[in-house]
Amino acid sequence: MLISQFLKRIVLLIVCFYFNGLSASAKGIDLSKTTSPLDISSFVEYYETNNVKLTLRDIQHRQFIAHPQKAIHFGFSDVTRWFKITLYSSKTTNWSFECGNPLIEYFDVFIPNGNNNFNIIKGGCFVAKEKRNYSSNHPIVLFPLLANQPKTLYIKITSQRGFYTKFLVMPEKAQEIKSRSDDRRNWFFDGVQLFGNLLIGIIAFFLLKTNAYSVFAFYSFCISITVLGYHESLGDLFTSNPILSSLINTFPYRLLVVPEIVLTFYILPITTQFPRWIKWYLYFIILATFTLLFAICVDYNWKWIKMNVWNSVLAEITILLLFAYAYYKKIKLEGYFVCSFLFSFLGFLFLQLRLLQVIDFDWIHHIIFLAEMSKIVFFIFLVFHFFKRIQPEKVEAKIPILVNTIADFSDEELIETSNVDKEQNKNNKLNKALKTIKGEHVLSPPDDVFLQRIDEIIENKLSDSTFNIVDLADALNLSAVQLRRKLKTQTNQTTVEYIRNYRLKKAAELLKNRNGNISDVAFQVGFESLSYFTKVFQEFYGKSPSDWLKTH
Repeated sequence: MLISQFLKRIVLLIVCFYFNGLSASAKGIDLSKTTSPLDISSFVEYYETNNVKLTLRDIQHRQFIAHPQKAIHFGFSDVTRWFKITLYSSKTTNWSFECGNPLIEYFDVFIPNGNNNFNIIKGGCFVAKEKRNYSSNHPIVLFPLLANQPKTLYIKITSQRGFYTKFLVMPEKAQEIKSRSDDRRNWFFDGVQLFGNLLIGIIAFFLLKTNAYSVFAFYSFCISITVLGYHESLGDLFTSNPILSSLINTFPYRLLVVPEIVLTFYILPITTQFPRWIKWYLYFIILATFTLLFAICVDYNWKWIKMNVWNSVLAEITILLLFAYAYYKKIKLEGYFVCSFLFSFLGFLFLQLRLLQVIDFDWIHHIIFLAEMSKIVFFIFLVFHFFKRIQPEKVEAKIPILVNTIADFSDEELIETSNVDKEQNKNNKLNKALKTIKGEHVLSPPDDVFLQRIDEIIENKLSDSTFNIVDLADALNLSAVQLRRKLKTQTNQTTVEYIRNYRLKKAAELLKNRNGNISDVAFQVGFESLSYFTKVFQEFYGKSPSDWLKTH
């Protein structure tokens, strides 16, 4: 075992030397040729203790363990972790030490200043900002290195939360460049989020006036608040107490699973096409989320925090499985909308799995950034798709009889040599159709088998909003003109009217049986626009869907 560890350490040293110009010796890490940020996470040594009161002098002569992992990654516990790293350079320069995680609760850096004394740089999110020895939201410590004089830094971390971070060392000038670059990246990310939320809000308020899109807009807002909390900017709006402020910063993150589940209820027909226990299981997860959050506030302990993370992971995996089941069952879903939703919480799922030490990837934050970028692209496509599909519905709502009666006549009858003749011809056809509707045409007895077959086809395509006259005619092995004429003879309804009325009757039945809210029912019966559904339902039944619910 010792030989294996020794060989692994040697290989890591060789790789780091080859790629980073980094070398290690008995003196420590040689920084002489380092000009950019250097990851030293795999070269630190660590020591764990349950005694938080141990001082630096108590642990200086304890046995530290090598830490060969590429990142500083520890699970949820109440132990205190000490790290040490020895650095030296062939020339006298000022250096910067940086820890990239702003959510570590207590973070102290001990820098030797000669005569076996140390300067203590205190920090962490549980320490008031005015008492921290750095101004950034994550620890950045400046220290000098004299030529060929090694310096051993000690880092003390106490945190109930699981954490993942990296230790970076770089020249002071490189730190200034990196800080400016990080600020530009954060400003860009915040700008993308602001633009994305503004776009989603406009779409939800003016165009897609459905409950599902409104909930998605709220969910996107929750993600923005979560990121704001991660940057330690949310809690300061409510309190100056660092511990309470830190708890407020983590509230959106710990509660994010709730809007995810609520949105899932609006996207998927959970109450109608899924096993009944799924609904109650999701309700239980929501209850458990609030219960665990209350427990964290009352008794701040790593066990409650870890249970909250596992609860969120199980909920998000369940959501993924539900969408996989919907895809397997060929349930009609809005592709752009669903992709944006799933991609947006996938990065947060990876973050939580990394905290639980299930995975260990560096690119998770890139996934979150790409998710925010893709959300804008998805919704731009969604708007175009919406207008493309909503236009035929508007035409059907305004002139269904005109469109279908004119289409009942053969193409040859409508061919004229001029636009004026075409309009005159169409008017003549419409007058003939209106006379027929008034009673000049004698209806033949209805063909029950024919109508039953039509009902079966519409029922199978009930949730498909793109199902139209041509699809129905193809299923019956008829032309669109033949279908219109025969259906008109049997029911005195156009094909569009018959399909729409069937959907409305089914909607009334679902509302009566309380199989979902109005928005759910509208989507279940194939109406993409909630406003259009409400309009035609009012025309058909003489009352709005909400009034129908009250009286049935």
